[in-house]
Amino acid sequence: MLLLLIALTLTGATTLIAQPTSSASQGHVEEALTLEAGGSLIEGYVDWTKNELVVYGDATVPEHISNPVQRRLLGFRGAKAVAYRNLLEMIGEVQIDSETRVQNFIVTSDSIGVKVQGLVRGARIIAGSQVENEGLYRIALRLPLLGDFADAVLPEVARLTPDTYDIALPAPPEPMADSLDSSEDIMEEEAVVFIPRVPYTGILVDARGLDLQPSMSPRILSEEGRIIYGAATVDRDYATQYGIIGYDKDIDRALKSDRLGGEKANPFVVKATRTSGLYSGDAVLSEFDATRVLMADSDSDFLHECRVTFLLGAKPVSFESMFTDSTNTDTTLISEGEEFEFQGETAPGDEPQ
Repeated sequence: MLLLLIALTLTGATTLIAQPTSSASQGHVEEALTLEAGGSLIEGYVDWTKNELVVYGDATVPEHISNPVQRRLLGFRGAKAVAYRNLLEMIGEVQIDSETRVQNFIVTSDSIGVKVQGLVRGARIIAGSQVENEGLYRIALRLPLLGDFADAVLPEVARLTPDTYDIALPAPPEPMADSLDSSEDIMEEEAVVFIPRVPYTGILVDARGLDLQPSMSPRILSEEGRIIYGAATVDRDYATQYGIIGYDKDIDRALKSDRLGGEKANPFVVKATRTSGLYSGDAVLSEFDATRVLMADSDSDFLHECRVTFLLGAKPVSFESMFTDSTNTDTTLISEGEEFEFQGETAPGDEPQ
């Protein structure tokens, strides 16, 4: 029996069969992972919305075993053994931040490597993931990326608070000023103070269309490179328990998520201008929006509690108006939730009502 199990364990994933996941179709942010090890293809994915790593294990049963019950028992037992081995290989591919993966920490720290190996043994089989296809048996394992795992791999960083910044709000990037006013006149105006009418319960960063890559410890930066949010600005207990950032592709679900306040959520929504970092995992805000975030946080302290979500996915579709002529610039309607915002210029007397 022992020799048989060893034979089963050595049959890695060389054929792909149906994967027991539908979370991508539910608007989850998923990152597919593949890795070749020992001549076998290891596959899985990270569900960044649920903060978990899923890895598959495949196995076959020798032809001389004909009993269907015994074949099924041994097949899935072998697939489970392979899945745990694959998980140990795949865990190194998880992105920690915009520069580093788990494997970088495992290589440089024996203690982290030992902790990760112990956590892999605690991975659980996903209910309903057992699949048989033409003699190939597959099982999926799930490993949570929060809790003990996050505590093991998230680096200790010196605490940085927004109080260290000058958060005087600069003039808006597109001030409503008379066209005859010079830019010098506008810049000399007194700085604006941003005070929310109702305290915000979190921040939703719209990064759709920017191809931002998810990670466990991303940052929000200003255009000038100020760290607005990240591991250095949060409580570590919150970071390990809830994750530094939430990820979603469903804007309605994100706006009402527990992270941003639940049914009574009042998140501050800002648009990222671009990504940053070797892995394109950090979001960059304009100086104006970055400072507004800090001012809003000074009233609510939502950054400290990791109440931040990145909205990913395709760039929203804009509809060019069909009623413009050569005397007018294009008029665009952009959908934002259930409201429409009018943008652009019109001829005198044609302003929208």
